Amino acid sequence: MILLPLITLSASALSAADTSDLVNKTEQLHLNTIVNAEAIERVPPKYPINAARNGKEGWVQLSFVVEPDGSTSNIIVEDSSNEAFEKYALRSIKKWKYSPATKDGKPIQQCRNQVQLDFKLSNIPKGASKWFFRQYRLANSYLEENKLEDAKEIAKKIEEKGRWNAYEDMYYAVLNSLIAEQSKDNEAELNAIKNVLGYRELQKEEQYSAFATRAFSLAVELQLYGDAKSIFENLQKHYSDNPNVAKLIPYYDQITAYLASDKPLVINAEIGKRDFWSYQLERSAFIIDNVVGNLTNLEVRCDNQHSQFLVESGNKWQIPESWGSCSVYVFGDTNAKFTLADVHGEQKI
Repeated sequence: MILLPLITLSASALSAADTSDLVNKTEQLHLNTIVNAEAIERVPPKYPINAARNGKEGWVQLSFVVEPDGSTSNIIVEDSSNEAFEKYALRSIKKWKYSPATKDGKPIQQCRNQVQLDFKLSNIPKGASKWFFRQYRLANSYLEENKLEDAKEIAKKIEEKGRWNAYEDMYYAVLNSLIAEQSKDNEAELNAIKNVLGYRELQKEEQYSAFATRAFSLAVELQLYGDAKSIFENLQKHYSDNPNVAKLIPYYDQITAYLASDKPLVINAEIGKRDFWSYQLERSAFIIDNVVGNLTNLEVRCDNQHSQFLVESGNKWQIPESWGSCSVYVFGDTNAKFTLADVHGEQKI
């Protein structure tokens, strides 16, 4: 009861000059006003006829740019469960329309990264097919007998045949994670488990938390601290009371402290089968160096900016704060290798 009159008196005591000073100070501190692009027309993708006939489901992850006129451009496929769905997803995104993003009232570009289009059928039974179940069990038995090459052949057979639905997609990713673990390929195992984590709704809490904990450990070992941070935050978001959350908190705190430090974050990168490699920046600048092979160009796809550059080894790319959160896409020949140092703007290495 005492606070209300005190607040009233304090507010009424401000003179016109004081109010003017506050307004001027606010204007000085104001950087810009950004209004995000909003979808006004999302044309759903057509279903591939053969996939529909065979009762197959799938997904495609894409990145694209929303232009100042609201159209989409620079669309690339980041990943998919089956190549059969990719061209239909691309055709769909090309037809999407947005209300343009604006910065201080002027239209600007915005980027959309890792947008997923799902291809699902409503009239098919859930669960894995008998064929898939037999192949999955056979591959697991080979792994238990340390017959790694035989297990890889089964995985290749599943990949060539294509998966039937989300369940098979998930367990195919599980199988790949087990093969990668036995192959001692930490990067491949991490990527496979990240695919598994994309199917949280198909897993029990203890399964999801176990996979998340393993992925967190792998990301830390590979010094992919941004990935580790994201994996932990997703686990905490969905299962805050899970025992693994409490166990990981001390390591998460160390990671966030490291990301805030002046120590460079250096990632060993390699161009895969899709002719590009991507990475979400944690700091405001990056340096590409130690290039082996041919790198053609790179793109910086940010919340409020899309820019393309030639690759110059040793050059430092500075990201303005107004661009927002950014991802780097490096294009080149398959198997080209390089390092990317994620650094602060004023930092040198």
